Amino acid sequence: MPFSGFDGYVAVSTTEGLKVIGKMNRWTVSTSQDTIDVSAFDPEAGPIAKRFRKFLPGPLGWTATFEGFVEPTDVGQKAIKDALWNATELSFYFHLNDTKYLAGNGVLTGEDLELTWDGAGTISYDVQGTGMLEKIGWE
Repeated sequence: MPFSGFDGYVAVSTTEGLKVIGKMNRWTVSTSQDTIDVSAFDPEAGPIAKRFRKFLPGPLGWTATFEGFVEPTDVGQKAIKDALWNATELSFYFHLNDTKYLAGNGVLTGEDLELTWDGAGTISYDVQGTGMLEKIGWE
């Protein structure tokens, strides 16, 4: 069953508990897997087969971005801004709804603030995952 974006949100764990990062309207989580080259001499292989590389699955990783509208008084936005300036690792929660979400620790690697004459101020953040990304509530 497809998910509606209406139920999504981003939250972060702080010393005061879990805080929803307010005014966000988009998030993306990207996972990746490196490969390990195990190509070797194989005199028994045919002339074409011996020219192909062989790989094993390697380390996994993840990154995330989220964006929305600037709200300086929002406790979630304040928490991530403080973490960025203090080089602090945070626990992130990327919710599809209240019961299904992705969770993992990460460090903020970027913040982009944009303001136009004819629009609302927007902000976006980039996160580098620092360990496992868990799927919570997924069957």
